[in-house]
Amino acid sequence: MGRTVEVRGLPRLLEDDAAGQQSAPQSDHRLSLTVEAGRSSRDLALLADVAVAALARAGASRWLLKRTEDTVRIAAHYLVGHSSTPRISLTVTADGTTVTLAVTDYSAPVWFGPPAWLPVTADNTLHLHGVRPGVDPLTADPHADGLQLHRTPDGHIRLGTHAPWEQAMPRRQHRDSSLPQPRAATP
Repeated sequence: MGRTVEVRGLPRLLEDDAAGQQSAPQSDHRLSLTVEAGRSSRDLALLADVAVAALARAGASRWLLKRTEDTVRIAAHYLVGHSSTPRISLTVTADGTTVTLAVTDYSAPVWFGPPAWLPVTADNTLHLHGVRPGVDPLTADPHADGLQLHRTPDGHIRLGTHAPWEQAMPRRQHRDSSLPQPRAATP
């Protein structure tokens, strides 16, 4: 059975070096968490704060932290406006190669397994073409890193994003060619 826990502040993330943890860049698994909250503006802010704190501890860039905060805020507000469930759930998963964020109104026991998430088209219909059973459309396309909307056949909603960890920050243009090159010393 689940338990209800009230969080009055932002949880602290503890690190146990004695357990022999690897540093973040070498680790295959950086982070996995799920947080449920109510529908109040304070609860929605808590979801964004938890995601940002967890990814900051995992070594995310400032740009990714800002993107995470915006993604969770937008997705949570969308769910409040489009779902009547009393609780909203945030899932954050980050490994050595990808970061996945999902905000949903779906809450079911773990033994049920994940629901059948189907992409939603621009005209608000479920997109069934090319959907394979057991494949999560949020993580199936490695090139789709924007906010994606999915729905289950029974009406549950999920907004999420999945991006490569390395490409989760904007690429800086190399300006090496514009820098003056040192001159060779002449005897």
